[in-house]
Amino acid sequence: MSKSPKKVLGGLPVVKVAMVQKSPAFMNRDASLARAEQHIAEAGAAGAQLVVFPEVWLSGYPYWSESWASDGQEWIRERVRFYNEAIVAPSEDTERLGAAAAKAGVYLVMGCNELDGRPEVDTIYNAQLFFGPDGKMIGRHRKTMPTFVERLFWGFGGAEGLTVLDTDIGRIGGLICGEHAMTLIRAALIAQGEDIHVACFPGAFKVHTGPRLQEPDTENHFWAHASVRAHSMEAGCFGVLASGYLDPADVPEDFSYRGNMNIDWSNGGSQIAGPLGFTMVEAVYGDAIVYGELPADLLKATKAIIDTMGHYSRPDLVSLNVRGRPDLNHRIVDAMGEPSEALKRAAEAWDTDPSVAAETYVGQTQAAE
Repeated sequence: MSKSPKKVLGGLPVVKVAMVQKSPAFMNRDASLARAEQHIAEAGAAGAQLVVFPEVWLSGYPYWSESWASDGQEWIRERVRFYNEAIVAPSEDTERLGAAAAKAGVYLVMGCNELDGRPEVDTIYNAQLFFGPDGKMIGRHRKTMPTFVERLFWGFGGAEGLTVLDTDIGRIGGLICGEHAMTLIRAALIAQGEDIHVACFPGAFKVHTGPRLQEPDTENHFWAHASVRAHSMEAGCFGVLASGYLDPADVPEDFSYRGNMNIDWSNGGSQIAGPLGFTMVEAVYGDAIVYGELPADLLKATKAIIDTMGHYSRPDLVSLNVRGRPDLNHRIVDAMGEPSEALKRAAEAWDTDPSVAAETYVGQTQAAE
């Protein structure tokens, strides 16, 4: 069989990935970085080419509750800790992560609390940082809409993070937890042609059973599994879902909210979905590094059935505008602007001009600029 004329997964037949479902040193950046280095080295030694950490693994998800009735001194103490243990990107800390990725020869996606590095801004974001095997930070995505009480802790990310990275192991994009319920945010990544979608979550939970708002879900009903499978189906990509695990022993003894944290749902649940939405690696719970192999031929075969931005698109009917990203808007239009033969035939059958919508959209985009 001859080789593909177009690179899929960077031209590799298979890409091996690792999801690090290990406990961080909660609210301890330095200790967590040391653990990250160990886990990255272990995954690389096992043959992983892509290593993914869960949501804000560095250095911990805010599992506690706050309100106007919070004890003032406790609130101040832990908010200062939350600030101090966040990571700035770029910094010596990101250089350390990059060095670990380079030493292991892997691509790395790290979920973290990221403190804005600009001198006039002190907002903290829920972020994914992307590193290449040369040690360089190649991308950053900040959660665009923190969920519910998360807005007490994190700012809103921007459109600059809605980027799919073209790498030697394929086109990689990522979203964080509740963003998988944001249809148009997902569409912005789908429009750029993801091969691998990195989905980061803080644990496997359900929000409909009580008595607490979040309860552990180890019965494979975790909504992330369904949403990431759906995204993989719609995008025709692999969905690599890294879900958090926290050992209660890793919460510092002097942490003010230690006895009032809802953390038993941070129990893992990492999984891999295939490009037709099926489960390739079943959910794993507990302390583990979860591995999986992604075969390029699955992507190629899937595109014959549903090519979301190709023969299965209708750019004459709908289009996507990502505000503040003329580069992305033009790319989406370019991808859809020249109708395929199948689309031309469909347009003719319905007495529709398939180029009209794209031409109109380009004009609107240029006017908006």
